[in-house]
Amino acid sequence: MIALRRFLKSPLKVEPCFLRRKFHNIQVPFQDDLSAADNDDFNLLDFQHYQESPDVKKKRLELIEEVENENILEEGVINPPKENPNKILSNILEDYVGLKEPIAFVSKISNPYRNLAIEDHIFNQMPVPKDQGSNYNRLIFYTNSPCVVIGKNQNPWKEVNVPLLNSLHIPLVRRKSGGGTVVHDGGNVNYSFMTTKNNFDRYTFAKIIRDGVNKYEGSKYRLEVNERGDITTEKQQDDICYKISGSAYKLAKGKSYHHGTMLLNLRLDILKQLLHRDEAKLGIVDAMASVGSVKSKVTNFEMENDKFIELVTNEFQSIYGKPIDYGEQSDPDEYDQNELFGLTDFVEANALNKTTKVIIIDDDTTLPEYVYETESQLKEWDWKFGGTPRFSHKLMNEKFGFEILFKVDKRAIVREMELTFLPNDLRILSEDKIKQSFEFLQNMISKGEMKYKGSELAGFITNDMISDWLGESIDGTS
Repeated sequence: MIALRRFLKSPLKVEPCFLRRKFHNIQVPFQDDLSAADNDDFNLLDFQHYQESPDVKKKRLELIEEVENENILEEGVINPPKENPNKILSNILEDYVGLKEPIAFVSKISNPYRNLAIEDHIFNQMPVPKDQGSNYNRLIFYTNSPCVVIGKNQNPWKEVNVPLLNSLHIPLVRRKSGGGTVVHDGGNVNYSFMTTKNNFDRYTFAKIIRDGVNKYEGSKYRLEVNERGDITTEKQQDDICYKISGSAYKLAKGKSYHHGTMLLNLRLDILKQLLHRDEAKLGIVDAMASVGSVKSKVTNFEMENDKFIELVTNEFQSIYGKPIDYGEQSDPDEYDQNELFGLTDFVEANALNKTTKVIIIDDDTTLPEYVYETESQLKEWDWKFGGTPRFSHKLMNEKFGFEILFKVDKRAIVREMELTFLPNDLRILSEDKIKQSFEFLQNMISKGEMKYKGSELAGFITNDMISDWLGESIDGTS
């Protein structure tokens, strides 16, 4: 339990740092460089007597001071690296979501409901190209505070230890796409790749992640993409390819997105506890209409969040970015120095020849009202739990010698309750008294308005011990 509560604390985020190279060679032109041969060959005799003007000297000293100041290291502080020139801190999200060019978004917001709402809004506003030669693809990254996220068509009572989740005040989130259940915290990065419906397949972006990350020599594992589109490690010594990221998809309005969660430094012990259900205590859920999660052995990739974002963004940019026109010149009569010296092929081969805007979203970014409305909808019980397809839930109480079966319809409305007694000569209440304890609840269920909430069902049971047990077993409330 202590480990679980530590899980709720925000992790320390460490930004990458670099030392700047220090320069000392800002000198007067030709100061010590002339020789007698230069005088004869290039007629540079006059430059031997060159003297700086006061303005030139002042500028030179300012440059020296500026460079030296940039390289001063305060005690315990290293100057941060220069920012990517394509990074833009967004003040108004609407300024960028409709641009007809490929764009990457990085959300610094940790609210899981808001991040999903932002993702949904960017998807809705992404324009669809009218021709195959254009792409307005989107790439989104975000890291959530601790939560458990289930797929659109999943059953939380089957996938998650709901009582434990509620006791720790960890939010349950139902996304609008399919796929399985995942645990989020500061140790993983969520990504979302958006493109047209015609260009969708479940492997393309997984392979982009694989290729981008595998180029980095500092990675602990080499990555592969399996037949399901999951990102895994290469086969390890125990003959297992450990899963590092699964995927979920959505196709609508001529567009598609593929999103997933990359396990980088997640608390795997917490993941196991939150997704483990003891059926003897929490009951058996028959959720044939729901989509179950595929169980896999998982591991962390052990890479810093920012490094992962950088590598994948670079790969996205190299494939989908806008080409840079190296032939563009401010003056058409001006000589191209690269061409003059025969360096054009070298420059184009060794330069990053595509560019992509990287939009940073933080708590100061102005978001449209749609985002806040969607966030509110995602928080509602009617979406998180009421969105569950029909199911049944059987609970057994050995102490009182009975089992109870709830049949639950759409919108998580209880349709029927069946009470069955088990052979038990040691039960502490008679069968008649146990039946009487459920009479009010049975009456309320018959009206067709009872939601499958532990506290609501427990409130109509007259025996306090049975009431507390039922509420705790369903969702940790009573």
